[in-house]
Amino acid sequence: MATAQNNQDLQEQLDTLRKDFAEVTKTLKEMTAAYAKDGQERVKDAANHAQEQVKESFSKVQGEVEAHPYTSMAVAFGIGLILGKILDR
Repeated sequence: MATAQNNQDLQEQLDTLRKDFAEVTKTLKEMTAAYAKDGQERVKDAANHAQEQVKESFSKVQGEVEAHPYTSMAVAFGIGLILGKILDR
C-alpha cells in the first residue's frame, strides 16, 4: 500500500515538475522573442540613421560639384590618377 502511495506521490511531483519546466520554457521563449525584437528595432534605427547621413552627405557633395564643376573634375581626375598609380604596382 505504501508503494502505491509513493508511486502516486512521485507521479504528482513529476507532473508538477513538467508544468514548471513548461512555464520556464515559455518564459525563456518570450524573453528571447522580446530581445530579438529589441535588437531588430535597434538595427533598423541605426540603418535609418545611416541612410539619412548618406543622403545629407550626398546632397552636400552634389551641391559642391554643381557650385564648382571644374574644380570637382580636377579633383576627380587627380584621385583617379593616384588610384591608378597605386593599383598599377
